[in-house]
Amino acid sequence: RWPWPRSYYAQVINNLNKAGAAVIGVDVILDIPDVYNPQNDSMLANTIQKTNNVVLSGKIEQSSRLSSYFYEVKPIPLFVEASDSSWGLVSIQIDEDGFYRRYIVGREHNNQFLPSLAMAVLRKYEKYGKDVKLEKTDEGFRFGEFNISTYDESSMLVNFAGPEGTFPSYSFISVIDDSSFYLGEEDLDYFDELLSEGVFKDKIVLIGSTVAEFHDNFPTPFLGYKGQPKEMPGVEIHANAINTILNNIYITKPNYLLYLLIVLLLVFLVQFLSLRFSTVLSSILTAVIIIVYIGIQFLIFNKFFLVMGIVLPTIAIFLSYVSNNIYQYILTQKEKQMIMGAFERYVPQKVVKELLDHPEKLTLGGEERFMTVLFSDIADFTPISETMTPPELVHLINEYLTEMTDVILDHDGIIDKYVGDAIMAEFGAPVFYEEHALNACLAALHMQSKLAELSKKLEKEKKPILRSRIGINTGNMVVGNMGSNKVFNYTVMGDEVNLASRLEGANKIFGTYIMISENTYNAVKDKLDTRPLDMLRVKGKEKPVNVFELLGRKTGTGYFRDSLATYINGIRYYHDRRWDQALECFKYCLKLHPEDSPSKLYLRRVFEYSKNPPPPDWDGVFKMTTK
Repeated sequence: RWPWPRSYYAQVINNLNKAGAAVIGVDVILDIPDVYNPQNDSMLANTIQKTNNVVLSGKIEQSSRLSSYFYEVKPIPLFVEASDSSWGLVSIQIDEDGFYRRYIVGREHNNQFLPSLAMAVLRKYEKYGKDVKLEKTDEGFRFGEFNISTYDESSMLVNFAGPEGTFPSYSFISVIDDSSFYLGEEDLDYFDELLSEGVFKDKIVLIGSTVAEFHDNFPTPFLGYKGQPKEMPGVEIHANAINTILNNIYITKPNYLLYLLIVLLLVFLVQFLSLRFSTVLSSILTAVIIIVYIGIQFLIFNKFFLVMGIVLPTIAIFLSYVSNNIYQYILTQKEKQMIMGAFERYVPQKVVKELLDHPEKLTLGGEERFMTVLFSDIADFTPISETMTPPELVHLINEYLTEMTDVILDHDGIIDKYVGDAIMAEFGAPVFYEEHALNACLAALHMQSKLAELSKKLEKEKKPILRSRIGINTGNMVVGNMGSNKVFNYTVMGDEVNLASRLEGANKIFGTYIMISENTYNAVKDKLDTRPLDMLRVKGKEKPVNVFELLGRKTGTGYFRDSLATYINGIRYYHDRRWDQALECFKYCLKLHPEDSPSKLYLRRVFEYSKNPPPPDWDGVFKMTTK
């Protein structure tokens, strides 16, 4: 049980001397007599005096009652006398972030300068006499041939050789277990093997605890290295401190005035860049300066072990950038809000923002871009409008357009224009993003869902129920400011835009509510449920287009999911002129969903073609003759 008898320490010290150890540092404070037998203390004292290469440990404690009073906690007088006062302080200093980097070289107490354990060990190792004193210098301390660079008044930064376990370590039992020491069933004479290996010859050997229960393990900069969250035993921190001094690899800091000059130059550079360039570019340049500065600090530390501040200079650079831009922001913000408030009533909000961010785009012209356009229109609106007064009609349209507009904007679309009850919207402009087709389709599904909710409300108010048809197409379009030199509109143009408009109208033929083109289908087929409708040759275009009905998300239940496979087989049989099989497929679909308009349409076609087959050159394309 802990604490161990002092005779164990005597045995270990004797064995280490047999193995050729140069110096033995004991990182255990032996400040009370042996709890087992006083003779054990005498045995250890004799061993320390005989070997003359043992350094003991002590510390300086603060009184719990009187905070200004400090007192020594050192080995018992018997050991101090035997070691000729060879003992050192084992206290280590914690930094503000909770890590241990600094090592106290020595500390003044009661008009004497007490060395650390590392310095006491080095005195033995270098065989310095008592006349060699630890002296204070401008850079730190001088101790014999050692010039120790300190980080603050009394401590140096430890240049850690690596994470916990970097220095070779051996269990206490492996050193004490020789042929003369009996350990019962575990007695394997470990030490005889270590003796033959010569692992301790001419080495500095430190003895200390590593178990967490003794609370002598500490977080160092290597905590979490390569995913290993291991704290370093205090005895290994002493080993790292000794290694730093022996190899003269001190971590230092630059001259304060030089450091201040560098920070001021960086601050002035950021000020200049902020005044010279736009906010976005100056932000990027400021970030680059910070990244480069931090990168240079890592390189300097890695090559020269020089520590320059990172946090404070980074804050100074950032505050320099912020202070320079905040004034411009205050001046322009009110004007910007006023312009946006007035302008976005006539132009889509995203277009206004794009023009405010890039005023150079406020000119006629456009660019070709791959994007998605959506057309929406209320079905049978003319008969509805005839049953209402103009104020009622305006209120209904405004309520409908408000709901639909909110949905489109929520899915990153922009409203191009309203034409009566019709809506034209774009996705992927003015700021391009990859999933514009998916967002357009999700917006269409949400629009139909919102319209269903609105229709329930209108039904309770005994107003006409609304249904809308939506056409969506994805492709290359020209987007930009179109019009005259004095009045222009941000819009899209091109064949692909016209196709989307035609698809909206084509819903009437199939009795569907959301029709998408093949391009849009290819972009969303992995995430949304669809079903093929037909190959259409719309008015004004010779090349036929495959069109699909948008059903819903793949994660949903899907209204037509139970009949989808049969429906697709029916389409395939239809194009293969296998009328009987196609007839059975569409009959089955209508059995499950009697109001399914596409199945009804194909059932009529199949029935007609079975009696009057199309010509041999029939390509299965349906030609639209109206818009």
